[in-house]
Amino acid sequence: MTRSGANRLQGFGTILALVISVIAMATSIYEANIMKSQQKAMVWPYIELTERSNAHGFGVEVANKGTGPAIITSVQIDHKGRPVENIDVLLDSLNPDRTFGYDLLRNSTIGNQVFMSGEKREVFGLPYNDETRIIRDNLLKHVRMRVAYRSVLDEHWLYDSEKRSNSRSKFKAKKEFKN
Repeated sequence: MTRSGANRLQGFGTILALVISVIAMATSIYEANIMKSQQKAMVWPYIELTERSNAHGFGVEVANKGTGPAIITSVQIDHKGRPVENIDVLLDSLNPDRTFGYDLLRNSTIGNQVFMSGEKREVFGLPYNDETRIIRDNLLKHVRMRVAYRSVLDEHWLYDSEKRSNSRSKFKAKKEFKN
């Protein structure tokens, strides 16, 4: 083989190796993106708020229906557009004439908590009586709850009870609800 034929063959081999390298790199990038989306799906939190009612009473429950933990970063509960700071203020707002105390109330802290996948907690609940029925009626009409949370991959979400939906956004309560 002549020198120019060997140079052409060597040049062709170099170009072929370069093309194969570019294809391998593109395949690796594509596979990495697939793995990244799979990781996000494996740790995706999804907070939902449900109002439950039975013959014994009613309550509001928060549940993580996603596949990964939900890290609660902020909670705001508004009564008629004004943020309330705790359960006592909320109950007084819903029924200013209430006479019952904490002995009837069932509640859990949700702010700055981690909800594992499938975990549920009752924000608050009450048995039925004349006073608590007033609270339940006003609760459904005048209360808005927003729960900001994030995933372990630091994706931020907001559940809004008024819209009954989750959106990808950051949220910081004007006044943190402490229950």
